[in-house]
Amino acid sequence: MKLVFVGASAGNRFMDEVLLAVAHEVGALGVEASFVQDDFEADADAVHVLIPHEFFACVPPERHPSGGAMRRTIAFCVEQPGTPWFELSTLHAGRAGAVVDIQRSGYEELRRRGVRAERFRLGYTEYWDRWGGGHADRPVDVVYLGSANERRARILAGYGRTLWRRRAQLLIPPEAPKREPAPDFLAGEEKWRLLTEAKTLLNVHRQEVPYFEWVRVLEAVANGCVVVSEHSIDVAPLVPGEHFVSGRAESLALLAETLLDDPDRLSALREAAYALIREELPMRPAAERLVAIAQALHARRVGRRAGPRHPAARTGGLARRALGVASSASIGAIRHPTVAWALETQAENHRRLATLSAATKRVVLQQIEIRRTLARLERSLDGGLTEIDELATTPAWASSSPRVTVGIPLYNHAEEVRRALVSVAASRFTDLEVLVVDDASSDGSADVVRAFLDAHPDLPARLLRHGVNRGLGRARNAVFEHGRGELVFALDADNEIYPTAIERLVEALDRDPGATFAYSILEEVTAGVPSGLRSALPWDPKRLAVMNYIDAMSLLRRERILELGGYSEDVRLYGWEDYDLWCRLAEHGGRGVLVPEILCRYHRSPHSMLSVTDIDASELLSLLRERYPSVMGVAAVA
Repeated sequence: MKLVFVGASAGNRFMDEVLLAVAHEVGALGVEASFVQDDFEADADAVHVLIPHEFFACVPPERHPSGGAMRRTIAFCVEQPGTPWFELSTLHAGRAGAVVDIQRSGYEELRRRGVRAERFRLGYTEYWDRWGGGHADRPVDVVYLGSANERRARILAGYGRTLWRRRAQLLIPPEAPKREPAPDFLAGEEKWRLLTEAKTLLNVHRQEVPYFEWVRVLEAVANGCVVVSEHSIDVAPLVPGEHFVSGRAESLALLAETLLDDPDRLSALREAAYALIREELPMRPAAERLVAIAQALHARRVGRRAGPRHPAARTGGLARRALGVASSASIGAIRHPTVAWALETQAENHRRLATLSAATKRVVLQQIEIRRTLARLERSLDGGLTEIDELATTPAWASSSPRVTVGIPLYNHAEEVRRALVSVAASRFTDLEVLVVDDASSDGSADVVRAFLDAHPDLPARLLRHGVNRGLGRARNAVFEHGRGELVFALDADNEIYPTAIERLVEALDRDPGATFAYSILEEVTAGVPSGLRSALPWDPKRLAVMNYIDAMSLLRRERILELGGYSEDVRLYGWEDYDLWCRLAEHGGRGVLVPEILCRYHRSPHSMLSVTDIDASELLSLLRERYPSVMGVAAVA
């Protein structure tokens, strides 16, 4: 008998790693174990092990096992009840020769539904261990490795006010299946190496039900990384307070901060957890039981010859429905006249709404342009039109030769701009100047800035003002034209930065001379409360073809941006000036680099530019496709 572990080449690589760890333990028992993808061996001596929700969702139906092969297969279930993935696993587990589940809750729910499942107790395996105990230099204070969803993003956003002081690696890949390693998705050796370099790992649940993420926790503990987890069920034999730290989701960053300030306790938790899983929670007994189950299946000698496919094996449609995915073909197949009429009416209403939105936005943008033109004409007739004037300069400005220019375009943000200036003044990076370009505000914004400069004479700063409103693109370009730093940090007047933001971004560009700009994860704030994350994905031009996922708040190489022509001043790109710049940069072979830390705060407000930008995006996308065909052309493939 031999055990063949079957992965899915189009599925999540994380699932393959789970199977590979179990295969390693089976092999250590002297049993022949191998790993394949997408297929079943015809050899009747082979007993297969697969993760059902992963295999049947990601492998084409024509490659699914026959009924006989399924009776020689162990369904290895890993998902938590209450998810579509668990339902898909349950759908197929009943056809398998045997079923095991790594979650106690999953095992109990399967049994409740009449599926004869056993618990597979995950535990320590040398396959994950790159630490081995002893001392190790750990330069990373906090690491996070969970995929993105709305709940996690909201909770993580609240950690910014604590974690800015620490060295963090917050890797937050999308929930879509992840195959190839990427900056935000580490696999295998890269992941385990990071865990050996990290002091703590934050564990935030994907959903409200507090299931313990056993694989992630065991990998961390096996590499000496102390887990700081949201309160969980099914944690035994680990004990909160002895082997890991447990708390409310909103408090995890503060708990990690407290732990990092107490190296002795941190070390005690690390050593106690590592000793426990090695001595009391090895994976070997579970592997032995898996082998015994496989031997029993093998002994039955059921289905030695490949029989006709079991009807239930053709699960392509079932899988799609279980995951809530409807294909266009299934919609087109609807023949009932009333249903067809309703669908067509709905589609027509969508088309009319899109047309109306596009027209509305064109009117709004035309009004903006008319207002600017009239203002220019009025100032010209008065004889007082100038491109830009200097309104104020601090005493420290003339004697400074800064490396970084913090550029703040300003238009009617009198209530917010002081907050932005205060955050810059608190920066730990001091080799900088502040350049505010007031774009003809009408609410006294310039007076607020002038008063701040008067109160901070030691801060190298300058206030310029356009004679008439010229738009965000022109204001940002003025920063690049009048700023003196080799690097420019773009800061909108209603946002703010944490004290370590500029120094961490400068470090990133110094480490990567080929990058044109660096950006960090942003904490989105709504009505004063952290509500989500922005700019959390690493640079990837393919993503630009679908959406703008990088905010303007970034550190840019001044000369390179000037070579590219700066920000667009086309009114049609109102609110998308940064998106246009990223696409142009990608079109010319440039790139950015993400610093995976929460270093800046993005304040979302009702009067932000997005209120106009979001009216309609069709014309904007059309314009970007015309300007940047090699970048935006990827959208047809994505």
